[in-house]
Amino acid sequence: MYFSLKFIFYVIFLINSILCYDPPGRFAHNSVIINNRLLILAGWENRSSDQFTYELFYLDLSKSFDNTDLPWTLIPDGNLPVYTWHSTAIVSLDNSTIFQIGGFINNKHTLDYDFSKQVYTYDYPTSKWNTPSIIGDNIPPRQQMKGVIDNLGIIYIFGGVNTTNLTTFTGLIYNDMNTLDTSSMTWKTLSISKNLPLPNSDYSASLLPNGIIVYIGGQESIDWTLANMKSIKLFDTKKLEWSYMNATGDDVDSRWLFSSVLTPDGYIIIFGGCTQIYTSVSPNLAVLDTNKSPYEWSIPSNSKANSPPSIYGHSANLYFNYMIITFGCYVDDQLFNSQVYLYNIASNKWVTSFNPPVPTTTSTSTSPGTGSTSPGTSGTSIDTSITSNGTSITSTSTLTAKKSLKFAIGLGISIVVIVFLL
Repeated sequence: MYFSLKFIFYVIFLINSILCYDPPGRFAHNSVIINNRLLILAGWENRSSDQFTYELFYLDLSKSFDNTDLPWTLIPDGNLPVYTWHSTAIVSLDNSTIFQIGGFINNKHTLDYDFSKQVYTYDYPTSKWNTPSIIGDNIPPRQQMKGVIDNLGIIYIFGGVNTTNLTTFTGLIYNDMNTLDTSSMTWKTLSISKNLPLPNSDYSASLLPNGIIVYIGGQESIDWTLANMKSIKLFDTKKLEWSYMNATGDDVDSRWLFSSVLTPDGYIIIFGGCTQIYTSVSPNLAVLDTNKSPYEWSIPSNSKANSPPSIYGHSANLYFNYMIITFGCYVDDQLFNSQVYLYNIASNKWVTSFNPPVPTTTSTSTSPGTGSTSPGTSGTSIDTSITSNGTSITSTSTLTAKKSLKFAIGLGISIVVIVFLL
């Protein structure tokens, strides 16, 4: 009887820890959207010590929630094989794989830095992490960079930092363009000699439908100064050429460690960030209109009301009309944030409740791949959603159904065992 009660308690504890997961605050993490789930991975969770995170967990975006009571769910089999922070994560076109690339990488057992493997993949249907075999050019260790994926399944990663001294965290900043072809798993460092930009890191990257990647802000040059937010770097993924644009409009403070999302109608919304000495920047939120030539900055009049505190090192994803901001570090007290903030891009207002729209069913897939992180398409039964890049994408219910079925079977077995033992 004692062992029966002990087993029952263990099962209840296990189920509760999965369904009622309360993640600690974190910084320099990644977030992606797959099948109506906002997944959080990687990051650093304790500023005073080398305490990193490896859990994979999510918010169910098919259900309503309030940002004071977040229904996080832990994926028990989703633990990352390494600790990593200041990395980038991109979802494959078929929504089946997360590509976790670069960052400061630590061995989970020794805590030593280990940059021997730069790319890890997470297979969403089976909830398994893998170390893929990649051919082509050597993969350079990089941190503090962003990746985007085009509609051919090619990931573009610009610049970033290679930290050569892991005691003082100093190193070199780069201006090269690297690509990963996710269909052939081929890494390539592009040979570009004309019109090269200054070395750059900690920028935002958004891929427009016309194939232009828009790079904004961050640190640049060998003296690590902050880039002027009106000096926009543009990379043409079709011509493999660089160009530049001086944006007009409202003034926006230079910053790094900020977030951005791209809306379906061509607006890049940036939020947060800080100065080089981790003080606040103004405005907290600004919008770049890429429909105009030159691009134009503006500050929505309603965006200052009920605005969250200044944060940096967070992430942002766009899902229908909601920009969802997760975690990061508060500027005022330098503590890690565990909150989620919601900005409605239709009303240009900060809100506290999330209410998903009724999904629409279509018979064809839309074109994926324009933004800071872009899950692509897959389809049989299709729900239209919007990813962190702001574009409409389609996702199958098949993967979600498999995961739900797996969990339902496991939960059902647990309940049957409990009833049997009683």
